[in-house]
Amino acid sequence: MRGNMTTGACRPAMLFFAGLLLLPSVLAGQAIVFSGELPRTMVFIQEEGRGKVASREMTAFLLEAGFPVIDPALAIDASAQALVAAAMNGNDGAATQLGRDWGAQVLILGVADYATRASPGGGSLITATTEVAVRALRLDLGQVVSTAVADARAIEATDQAARAKAIRAATQEVIGQFIGPVLNDWESRTWQEAAYWVPDPGSVQAATSQTASAAPSSNGGGGTAPGLAVLRADVLPADGGAATRGIGVMRRNQGGLSGVQNVVRLEGVVVGDADGVEVHGQPAQMEAMTAEEISRLGLGGATARRFTREFTLPISQDSVHIVARGSGGQTVQTFAAPRIDKRWAVVVGVGEYASEDIPDLEFAPADARAVKDFLESDAAGPFDEVLYLENEQATGAAMREALFVFLQQADWDDLVVIYYAGHGAPDPGRPDNLYLLPTDADLGSLAATGFPMWDVKVALRRQIAAERVLVIADACHSAGTADGDAVGGGEANEIAGGFQGLFSPSRRLMMTAADTNEFSLEDERWGGHGVFTHFMLDGLRGAGDRDGNGIVTFTELFEHVSESVRGATNGRQNPQRSGLGDIPLAIVGGSGS
Repeated sequence: MRGNMTTGACRPAMLFFAGLLLLPSVLAGQAIVFSGELPRTMVFIQEEGRGKVASREMTAFLLEAGFPVIDPALAIDASAQALVAAAMNGNDGAATQLGRDWGAQVLILGVADYATRASPGGGSLITATTEVAVRALRLDLGQVVSTAVADARAIEATDQAARAKAIRAATQEVIGQFIGPVLNDWESRTWQEAAYWVPDPGSVQAATSQTASAAPSSNGGGGTAPGLAVLRADVLPADGGAATRGIGVMRRNQGGLSGVQNVVRLEGVVVGDADGVEVHGQPAQMEAMTAEEISRLGLGGATARRFTREFTLPISQDSVHIVARGSGGQTVQTFAAPRIDKRWAVVVGVGEYASEDIPDLEFAPADARAVKDFLESDAAGPFDEVLYLENEQATGAAMREALFVFLQQADWDDLVVIYYAGHGAPDPGRPDNLYLLPTDADLGSLAATGFPMWDVKVALRRQIAAERVLVIADACHSAGTADGDAVGGGEANEIAGGFQGLFSPSRRLMMTAADTNEFSLEDERWGGHGVFTHFMLDGLRGAGDRDGNGIVTFTELFEHVSESVRGATNGRQNPQRSGLGDIPLAIVGGSGS
């Protein structure tokens, strides 16, 4: 990982009980039985006035108790802010959507009503009365698991002070009523991953179900409409220089090339009964698929066939129309974008850690810097938008904003690349919870300071719309030694396997530096880089162009990196990949060195 870290941490449950000790009034009447990881929680309490006392009190309690709390204020784009406003005004649907978009597992929804009046008997004192009502909703099951209501009364010199005191008292009482049932439910019922996640944008499941459900019923002659999904759509290299090649150098509205045609190879899958598929106005070639191939696409048990077609596409056209006709007469359609429109990248390299418990890495920043330089070179396109975070810039907050805000701007036909070089680690108290380690990570409280793999997954599945995403992770490092000693003396490397479940079957691709239980090595012998990134850059600069056509694709790159790394480490390190299709990544001969 750049380590297996096993020292200096308390179990999350211990943090919870420590939090309760700070709030003894909450213990009254509770029968809390809890020993596991606390749920990621988001709070929305509707309350007039700027103080938001109930929300503050609830959030403060959760933080003291060790809950991973998601701040709604992090959702800063216009659409997310609209959801925040609606949620704060009592719209439960908006709150639920926002909670899922930001990775919450439990939502706490509530209302704090109050009234104030002059105290009886005259004088300047103000009496405030309030009622605070909350309920907790589990977002995997969509069920309310706890509710509570409390009243309170307070007398103070001012309206604001009396209101705040009354709401604070009622909120404390509410916490004592509802927090135990929330935790007991969380302990007793297993988290339902399948119910929580939706398929990735552009995934086979999402595409086939959406196209089938969108079929006009008026076309029907019986039967069920087929579904369509694109597995790959590549612009092939052509004579005439890099300007016509398939890495997306040619973008929309780029003039001076009228009449240029690009050769496109498109491959997809049709699910269900279909008489045929047309691609760009002409019939595609159809072929049967094996049960193993169908299962690999996440379509186990379905009837599916592969379709392919190679054709020319004018430079003035950016999308390809695909139509399937069902055996019952239904017509379904979808579109593909062979040319990538914009390229976005987030590149993170962390070698210097604030915590003395986390060993620094000598070459991780150099790895990230070299990747950034390559992406900004002509050989890579170049990329349009590159956000680079190195060492002290790579805080947990900055990494979250990069994935949740910056990359949210990417459109469906863009390309997104995420590269991370640094340590990764499981929580010492809960080894199944995995984290990337930002520069401000603390091994004693990874739930609060690490960057969870959960957040990576949430960003990719709910925030990033691009169908073509490439995640490259060199997060499997040892303690910075060529001998591969694990950080903390451990032997396992769970973080490598943590990347395997980021995507459902889709055109989104992943490449990691090592297999599970292996460590990524770095040493001067590889030019001041980790061995993985050294051979990745080597491949992008031309060594990976295995068919000699002037383009290095993801598949070619992985084959080069995998073989080279295995050879250089005598089989001790084996890079891994996942995903469907391919992406052109580099033009051989461009200025990428």
